[in-house]
Amino acid sequence: MEDYNKGLLYFIGHDPRVPEDLRTEMLKWGYPKDEYTDNGGWSFQLYVREARRMIGQYVMTQHNCEGREVVKDAIGMAAYTMDSHNCQRVVVNGMVKNEGDVQKGTPGPYPIAYRSLVPKPKDCKNLLVPVCLSATHIAYGSIRMEPVFMVLGQSSATAAVMAINDGKAVQDINVKALQQKLKEDPLVDGSIPEVLVDDADKTFLQTKGQWQQTKASHNYGTSVTTANSGSIRFTPPMQHEGRYTIYYYNIAKQGKAPAVNFNIVSADGNKTMRQPLEEHGNEWVPLGSYSYKKGSPYYIELSLPEGVQGDMMADAVLCVPE
Repeated sequence: MEDYNKGLLYFIGHDPRVPEDLRTEMLKWGYPKDEYTDNGGWSFQLYVREARRMIGQYVMTQHNCEGREVVKDAIGMAAYTMDSHNCQRVVVNGMVKNEGDVQKGTPGPYPIAYRSLVPKPKDCKNLLVPVCLSATHIAYGSIRMEPVFMVLGQSSATAAVMAINDGKAVQDINVKALQQKLKEDPLVDGSIPEVLVDDADKTFLQTKGQWQQTKASHNYGTSVTTANSGSIRFTPPMQHEGRYTIYYYNIAKQGKAPAVNFNIVSADGNKTMRQPLEEHGNEWVPLGSYSYKKGSPYYIELSLPEGVQGDMMADAVLCVPE
């Protein structure tokens, strides 16, 4: 593999079959002088896009990526396109064609099963696999992103500690307790986590009037919920006391109301404000700082100001601890 890649670079820079302008441009470049200095500027490790993977208790598939099958034992999320490079290049009628290329987007973030990180009990009981996890070729093309591996690595480490402390096989830990640990301390530093409510989180939404869930350009998550009358209330599932800055996700959409009323109820009391909304949107709009205390109500409600016409866009709200 090293000979092949070095040979390719040499070919581009020296072979007379390569156009002279490309050879000249190529020879302006070389191996890095400040990296891998003990190996001639050449990396010690090859990038391996995909290799053998475990067949675990659960196999992630295209159904998961497309949201047609949603797992209950989620310990991380993925969202990247189902991406697989071509297998070979062929010439058809004098044209170069790529065979086997796959580029299919996902409708939004989707959960990854804890069961896809652990082997079948008959194979092994003390192994967690966050990288070569149990997934089909197509699903792995979406999951195989560094941020996702970081999430799965953290989830696996937390699960390993639980298994060791409880003296259990990795297949037998309390997955609900694992999920709760990951939610309570997502940065693994004891800090208070952000609280996000998307319009798809029906458990934390209350509506009055005729609200419709649709897809719009640049909406947050998989959808946006709209109406031209009534109200909608976001009720974030708060777990920690403190002050939070509340943000509303404003998206661009034709026919959008130029302003909405926000009624924010917190430990500080009740505050109603009229918020102008930029037409271009697709950004988080700050709504101020508010306190939360256990047992106190905490919600953000949208409604139309008197005399204002257009669609209210209920997409997502985010509470960021201060």
